[in-house]
Amino acid sequence: MTGLRGAWTIWKKELRSYAVSPLAYVFLGTFLVLSGLFFYLGISLTGEASLRVLLANLAVTQLFVLPMLTMRHFAEERRQGTLELLLTAPVPLSSIVVGKWLASLTLCLLMLAGTGVFPVILGYYGDPDWGVIACSYLGLVAVACGFSAAGLFASSLTDDQVAAGLLGIMILLPFWLVHQAEALLPADWAAAVQRFGVLRHLESFERGVLDSADVLYFVVFTFIFLFLTFRSLESRRWR
Repeated sequence: MTGLRGAWTIWKKELRSYAVSPLAYVFLGTFLVLSGLFFYLGISLTGEASLRVLLANLAVTQLFVLPMLTMRHFAEERRQGTLELLLTAPVPLSSIVVGKWLASLTLCLLMLAGTGVFPVILGYYGDPDWGVIACSYLGLVAVACGFSAAGLFASSLTDDQVAAGLLGIMILLPFWLVHQAEALLPADWAAAVQRFGVLRHLESFERGVLDSADVLYFVVFTFIFLFLTFRSLESRRWR
C-alpha cells in the first residue's frame, strides 16, 4: 500500500505541475492542431470514412511530443537540486518512477481524447468501422505508454531539459526507422531487425487486429525503459 500511495502522490504532484506549465498547453495545442490537419488531409486524399492516415501520423507525432513532455521530470529536479530530496523521501523509488510515468501518460490520454471529435464526425457523415477505430486508438495508447517511458529514461540521464527531450527523440527514432532496414540489409537480417520496430507492431492495431504478440511488444518496451529509469536513479542515489 505504501508503494501505491506514493505513486498516487507523485502522480497528483506532477499533474499539478503540468496544470500550471505553459509548455504543457503549447504541446497540447500543437498536437490538436496537427491532428486536425492530418484528419483533413486523410479525408481529402483518400475519401475514406477512416482514421487510417490520421492515426499513423498521430503515432509519429507522439514520437516528438512525448519526449518533450517528459523532459522536465528528472532533468528539472536535478537542475534545481531537488532530486536528492525526492530520492531520500519516504517513498519507494519505483513509486516515483511509476507516478511520473502515469502523469505523462495521463496528459497524453487527454490529448488523444481531444481527437475524439474526429470519429464522431466520421460517424455523422459516413459509416466507419468502429471496431477498427477502437483498436487503432488502443494502439496509440500502447505507443504512448512506451514513448513516455523512454522519455522518462532520457530525463533521468541529464539535468538539461532540452537535452533530455532531444535525447528521448534520438532514443526512439531507431525503433521508428528500423522498418526501412530491408533497403539496407539482406532479406533475412532485415526481417529479424524489423521485429524490433514500432511500426511493424502498430500495423495490426490499425487493421483492427488485436494481436497478443504486438501487445506483448509494447508491454516489454514500456517495462524495459521504466526499469532503465529506475536503475539510472538508483545508481545516482548511491553515488
